[in-house]
Amino acid sequence: MNHIRIGLTALAAAMLPLSTTALASDWRSGDTLTGDWGGTRTQLKAEGIDVFAYYNAIVSANVSGGNEDANAYAGDLFAGVTLDLGKLFGADGWTFNLSGIDRHGESIDPEVGGIYSVMQLVGGQTWFLYNLSLEKTWDAGRHALKFGRITATDDFAGSPFYGYYLSNSIDGQIRAVLFDGVMTSYPYGVWGARYKYAPTDDFRLKIGAYQLTERMWDPDLHGTDFTFRDSDGISVMVQLEWDWRMGAKPGHFGLGLNNVSFDMPNFNADDTTDTFIRYYAQIDQQVTQEREGSDQGLYLFGTLAYTNQQEPALVPFQTSFGAQYLGPFERRNQDRLIFGTTYGTLSDDYADAQEALGKGRPDYEWMFELGYRIQLTKFAYVQPDIQYVVQPGGTGDIPDATVIGMQFGVSL
Repeated sequence: MNHIRIGLTALAAAMLPLSTTALASDWRSGDTLTGDWGGTRTQLKAEGIDVFAYYNAIVSANVSGGNEDANAYAGDLFAGVTLDLGKLFGADGWTFNLSGIDRHGESIDPEVGGIYSVMQLVGGQTWFLYNLSLEKTWDAGRHALKFGRITATDDFAGSPFYGYYLSNSIDGQIRAVLFDGVMTSYPYGVWGARYKYAPTDDFRLKIGAYQLTERMWDPDLHGTDFTFRDSDGISVMVQLEWDWRMGAKPGHFGLGLNNVSFDMPNFNADDTTDTFIRYYAQIDQQVTQEREGSDQGLYLFGTLAYTNQQEPALVPFQTSFGAQYLGPFERRNQDRLIFGTTYGTLSDDYADAQEALGKGRPDYEWMFELGYRIQLTKFAYVQPDIQYVVQPGGTGDIPDATVIGMQFGVSL
């Protein structure tokens, strides 16, 4: 309940009516809820110390279908500091990152019964040390090397467009790539390294290698298990990215793979798979503009993920499509109307295993989501949202579910 009160207090503070004083006006037009700390925050950043914190929360209710009606609250506090070591110590091109996460609350996922979470802030409901890393850039930013306690989701299979959804079938990264525990993800930091090469402004190659360990999800370790073990595996990510413009409208394309060396249990056998590859692709394009060069307008995006190794893969094929309109109404230039849908097929081996247990034969799950993000200030938003889940769990035995919710957040 303390977390709920903190979250609602932050939201209420962000929604305070506009004051007539210049001080209040400056505060509301600023980038953070806590303001500039009397100029200290700006001074620290100029000296190379960038302090940040974000709080996001979701309230959701399963109102129809699924296993049973339910409601829940979940929140996520992400905070840390980035140090520009060039400004601080003369180490040009070097930055240091330190961050932590506090996740709390619970989800209605068991009551919905689907394979995709309808509350993307759930997973690892405790505090974690997340990022503890150094990064070096050189040659005018064409090269960048990051290493330390990191995750693949900071650099691969993601897009800024995905972060507006409450369903984790879209939110964050392409979900099928994260299934099976072979792409390291927020909030579970591991040892890893990522190299980025950008020969031009429009083209990038990224390669990352990340530790895989059965203990990286252990909530009792809080992300502080720094050991290496003989049983550890490695997850290698490779991604090509290309940016372009259709006239003045930006577009992006990404093509990647995840190559895993790790003992992964098979669904329908006693043996394991020790080498696994998944491929993915993503594209987005602005298709309308309010005026030339404006970021307001309609954006479309799509994703694909595929593997032919059905023995260990829960969702061998997944595709998503989304549409977002930034600034849909006059004087609401930063509001965002969102729609998204994800279709995922469940593997034959998983279906065989479930059928053998008398749990039906799952084949696919299909999610639809519609939401409207109201940007209250630069630092605060609230987003009413509705999801419709077709065939939760994939068998057709669970009635289609309707989930209503609200997400809100503040930059602290």
